[in-house]
Amino acid sequence: MPWKRIALIGLIGWGIFHFVIAPPAEQVATAIAEHHPLAAGEPLLSITEPPRQGDIDAASRRLPVEGHDVQVVPRATFELKARVLSVQDYRLGRDARLSPLDLALGWGPMAEDRVIEALEISQRNRWYYWRTDSRPPIPARAIALNSSNIHMLAGNATTLASLKRLEAGDRVTLRGHLVDIEGENWAWRTSTTRTDTGQGACEIMLVHSLMAY
Repeated sequence: MPWKRIALIGLIGWGIFHFVIAPPAEQVATAIAEHHPLAAGEPLLSITEPPRQGDIDAASRRLPVEGHDVQVVPRATFELKARVLSVQDYRLGRDARLSPLDLALGWGPMAEDRVIEALEISQRNRWYYWRTDSRPPIPARAIALNSSNIHMLAGNATTLASLKRLEAGDRVTLRGHLVDIEGENWAWRTSTTRTDTGQGACEIMLVHSLMAY
């Protein structure tokens, strides 16, 4: 029937858009990786450890994103091993064109089943929220220090596809850079500390590689 053919074409088109087309930041990711490489040969983090962050020269150059009126500014190298607490897709707005999803991630005590199961976790409007009907399993400050909502930019098509397959409960290792995004009369700034909360506390991560397990 005609409607079935239309539906099939729509599904194929959706798959091509989400899994084949190179992400817009791919060329930028290549340039950043060349100028600010991640440390090689070091052992992978344990999920009990906080993210590993490395300084980048404050004079880092701005890299334009082809087809977008924005520039990406690398701020730090960034690696972490964490539990996926929640995944949220975004499709509207100029931020979604670069970062189509956020991951709420937890490490240390926020990677433990007993803690995760005691919390109701959600995401909306580029924020991550938690709540509980009883006393939190760990202090609220410990929750904040050991979790974060991270805006994800994919450094290549393979990483984009892997990001879109992640689900709550997955364990994941991410390697890449924290970046700012700057446009005319608009800027999206990454957090560079795990101790902040509220407005501006989310990281913006350009992901070069991902391993889920």
